[in-house]
Amino acid sequence: MSKVGAMQVPGLSGSLTHFVVRDPEPPVAIDPIRQDDTATQLAAANVLFHEVLGLTPPLQMPRYLQAEEIVVILRDDQIRGGQAYDEVVRNPAIPECHIRMALGGRVEAATNLTPAHELFHLYQNAHMMFKQGWVHEGLARWSESLLSGDVQPGPPLPTASSDLESIMQSSYGAVTLWQRLFYLLDPQGSISLPSSLMSLRYHDGSQVVTLEHLHGSRFVAPLFEALHQASISLAEQQQWPTYGWAEAEQRSLQYNHAILAALYRAISAYAPKEHQPEELRRFMQLIDTMLKERE
Repeated sequence: MSKVGAMQVPGLSGSLTHFVVRDPEPPVAIDPIRQDDTATQLAAANVLFHEVLGLTPPLQMPRYLQAEEIVVILRDDQIRGGQAYDEVVRNPAIPECHIRMALGGRVEAATNLTPAHELFHLYQNAHMMFKQGWVHEGLARWSESLLSGDVQPGPPLPTASSDLESIMQSSYGAVTLWQRLFYLLDPQGSISLPSSLMSLRYHDGSQVVTLEHLHGSRFVAPLFEALHQASISLAEQQQWPTYGWAEAEQRSLQYNHAILAALYRAISAYAPKEHQPEELRRFMQLIDTMLKERE
């Protein structure tokens, strides 16, 4: 691998991103426009996640204090898609300790939100060890709306344990649960975005961020903090290293109860019962019942 360089988007804080490209055989020239558009999307997403959602950047979280940078690998052998890795690594090509994500080398950021999606996974990995699909992919899919502006109120929350269990066994489709929950906690969805963010454009002239309102933006940080504490508590109970869970344990559905308990605590602290709409109160009762049945 060879480091292409560090790129910044003027006017956006925290936008430094290091790119690495996997050298194919024979070498293939890097498309500078595609690379620049990817950097622009990542920089905008980083501002949204940090400044609008209030999340602590990955490199400032305890898990990743040893890492010096986030490396983005553009893979010529992978056309589309992406993957976020969760361990701090170093290698001869990149001697600095880093965390990384890989993106298909033909991803067009102007029409594809994979870079932002994978960056959100790095935020998740920094805050929690849980990778159950309904949390890991459901929330990451929701995060794409911060750039696309496709903010939805979602369908009604489940009222039966079987329906909630079905959602907890899903992945990307669980986005509708988070959409609805965030809507009920913040139906107005008022936000204030930096003008520098709204003026960003890709090389084709299209707008990078089209967000006008966002439900639940102030709840995401408390939710992540609750999941962070739940991760630590579960590791202590199971006598696991705090950040050294086996991959199978990170994804195991048997720990959905710990996630539900953290979600219950986060909602209760953010919106006391007397301030909850009826639909949310019924959902909280459902979680409480399911947790008690497990005791």
